[in-house]
Amino acid sequence: MSDLQKRAWAQAPAIESPVFILAPPRSFSTVTTALMGGHRDIYAFPEMLTFSSPTVGDLLAGVGCICRRPPEIHPSDCGVLRARLSGPYRAIAQLHEGSQQPDAIKRAQAWLTRRSGWRTEELMDHVLEQVAPFVAVENSPDTVLAHDNLSRCMQKYPKARYIHITRHPVTAQRSIERHVGLLNPKISDVDRTVRAASVWYLAHSRIVRSLRPLPPDRWMRISGEDLLADPKAWLARILHWLKLPADPDVLGKMLCTERWVFAGTGEEGNLFGGDYGFMRSPKFRPKLEVTDGLIDPNGVLLAEMRELMGQLAHGLGYSDVSWRQDSRREDRSA
Repeated sequence: MSDLQKRAWAQAPAIESPVFILAPPRSFSTVTTALMGGHRDIYAFPEMLTFSSPTVGDLLAGVGCICRRPPEIHPSDCGVLRARLSGPYRAIAQLHEGSQQPDAIKRAQAWLTRRSGWRTEELMDHVLEQVAPFVAVENSPDTVLAHDNLSRCMQKYPKARYIHITRHPVTAQRSIERHVGLLNPKISDVDRTVRAASVWYLAHSRIVRSLRPLPPDRWMRISGEDLLADPKAWLARILHWLKLPADPDVLGKMLCTERWVFAGTGEEGNLFGGDYGFMRSPKFRPKLEVTDGLIDPNGVLLAEMRELMGQLAHGLGYSDVSWRQDSRREDRSA
């Protein structure tokens, strides 16, 4: 085998078989990415937003951005968009210069601007080539927020592997509601509840439908609550699936999420590329969530929507979920 052939073979796992974490917002996907980034054979990216926009220029302009930037506000003046673009800025700066200092970030911004005509898949190809032969892991909730986004991901990388992270619909909805309120303070309570429920239900439905035809060795589903409650056991399962070492020393280092190269918010405190709360305090903390399992206790959603969410939740393994408001009241009075 020639040197060129050896290099091509070594790069193939990273370039052809990246691992995409699929989860709607507020589903522990950033901490999952940071945990994976602690493995010596894995390169875990911040949120690259690759499949949310057709071109790099569209990405930089906020096309497809969930922050719903008003057209009269220039992209450079939109704080949410700037924070979200931290992901690609940080990745390029780190890969090209081994630094995320302010000057390196500025040069990464300029590098991306000069490539505004690239398709975003070309950007992903570029960063995958840079990290080969590491196993590449990427997580962007935007990927599952639209059918076209997820389809582009799966069509571009037909050998990719997927980790589907779930979260209980009740705690997920409450968290999404708070997030929606921060992005759009003027939204009504009813609209916030409906939007949060729709995000959870539609995103997981897309993921389930898209993964169903794939061979079982191409994807795995993990409860985010289980992962955070017993990280070593679940990380060992993930690593076994990826055929990577999972000895105690490796697992111990993976729990040091604050050492992930993209953890924290940078020298000036304005770099993100993942969940804002985690980035501000990236040390891993095991978490046990408690919920009463009752979807929409205030009765905002249509009964049909509650039932659809409940049925999907049961299919994802959340057997405690109830969507029948009356029966729950009867249970409490018994």
